[in-house]
Amino acid sequence: MKRRQRFSWVWMTLGLALVLLGDGCAYMRQRGNDALDVLDVGVTVSKDPGFSLYAGLLNVVSLGYSNVDGTILGVGGRHAGAVPMRHNASGLLLWGSEQLGYQDFRVEDPESPPSWRVGPIGLARGPRPAKRDIMNCPKLLHLGWLGFAMNCKFAELADFFLGWTTLDIMDDDTGGQ
Repeated sequence: MKRRQRFSWVWMTLGLALVLLGDGCAYMRQRGNDALDVLDVGVTVSKDPGFSLYAGLLNVVSLGYSNVDGTILGVGGRHAGAVPMRHNASGLLLWGSEQLGYQDFRVEDPESPPSWRVGPIGLARGPRPAKRDIMNCPKLLHLGWLGFAMNCKFAELADFFLGWTTLDIMDDDTGGQ
């Protein structure tokens, strides 16, 4: 009797693991996507020399300048590996502008992805950041052809934790994303 009970528990556990970890489980795939949304981090490289010395805090305060088109070797915009990126930003404490894109922009179009304003003055004037870019904290350093970038997105962190309860505050848990 115990052997049969143990045998059925093993099969139930294996079946549950296959359901949760297999390609057919959209719930777990979305939790993985939410985890990738939380942090953009990696080494930046560019074909042309660029410069970044920029820090932003929750779209409220920003300071510095960034102008780099290249590749981030790490995680960027829900993608991992060598990801195309664009970092254009400028900030003067209470006013600034950011244009941060990973994979989701047209390289030949300098206006892609759309830029947004940061800081109290910038947010009042608009345009405001897209939902995925609210409450972000970019830290960008790039000198010449090499650099480092890190962007913590706290709204996406909340979305990751709430996603385990099936709440999707960032509206990004749909089939195609």
